[in-house]
Amino acid sequence: MDNDVNEFNSRDGITADEQEKLLSEVNDLLASVKVKEANGDRFPLELLPAIAKNPDNFKLLTRIPYTRFGIGTKSIKLHEPGGDEKSMVILDTETTGLDPHTSKIIELAMVKVKYSPALGLVTSIEAVYDELEDPYEQLAPEVVRITGITNDDVAGKKIDEGAVCALLADNPLIVAHNAAFDRNMFEKRFAHLSSLCNLPWGCTLSEIKWSSLDDRISSVKQEAIASATGYFYDAHRASTDCLALLWLLNNVQGALTALLNSVDSLTYTIRALGAPFECRTALKNSGYAWYDSSRNRNQSPWWVSCDKYWYKTVRSAEDYQREIEFLTELYHPMITPENQGVFSMASSAYTRYK
Repeated sequence: MDNDVNEFNSRDGITADEQEKLLSEVNDLLASVKVKEANGDRFPLELLPAIAKNPDNFKLLTRIPYTRFGIGTKSIKLHEPGGDEKSMVILDTETTGLDPHTSKIIELAMVKVKYSPALGLVTSIEAVYDELEDPYEQLAPEVVRITGITNDDVAGKKIDEGAVCALLADNPLIVAHNAAFDRNMFEKRFAHLSSLCNLPWGCTLSEIKWSSLDDRISSVKQEAIASATGYFYDAHRASTDCLALLWLLNNVQGALTALLNSVDSLTYTIRALGAPFECRTALKNSGYAWYDSSRNRNQSPWWVSCDKYWYKTVRSAEDYQREIEFLTELYHPMITPENQGVFSMASSAYTRYK
């Protein structure tokens, strides 16, 4: 029997000695897992000999350095200035839920920075602001679990509107990793302050093709981007998320430039209204997504009368014209804005994500 196994392994290119070595390596890995579990979040220094023995079996993640900066941090030079610096605020919210119509902000963080378009880098941190706010309702257990924010933490707390206005006084670009959500939450909270609701926004989730910048990146989740590039941070607290995003913009080559190029361009959201059912496959294959207001409460205020439709966003006038021609040929020979075969709208950084 043993001879048969050895003969089979040999035919497959695995000798008995190699198999024994492989099993030993697997056992070492299983032992290292137990050591890691016993250490919790502490780095398992006991594994250093095992790492030295088989470095290919381990991956080292480093804490993102910027996340060590604390609230109130001011004037930290990150790079030599390019001489063309502009203001940016990286913003994140923690909320009572995911529905912008019913949820409330329980934490707002803003990291004010200066960036150089020519260098494609953030050159300095100007301030780190983070404040909790009482939503005057009990936090769901899931919110407490994810954020670590408790009812006692937010009790009686209120965002300092004066501090927020001061950070945004020079009309900076606001950047978030899900601007479609954060802008809605932010502008709902500060709707009574019109100067805060008409600023340009950029979205690192939808406006940067991360995988094209680094082939290790396969997910657009912020934590996943950090992990793929060799870093980690304590996520789901707003200021830490902002500082981690700042690190990614500065250390994934081309990320900030890609964002700025997108921010400076117009986008065109095309709604294929009244498309026949039989066109659904062609639309989906062409990159259109299905909108159903019963499942998505982020209904755009400028087109509230349509409950269901296919839509697509493109980033150039040429692409827009191609889509109109595609839809005209696909299902509507006489598409015009008047007959409502298509409804579209051009958006800039000032109007996107509203």
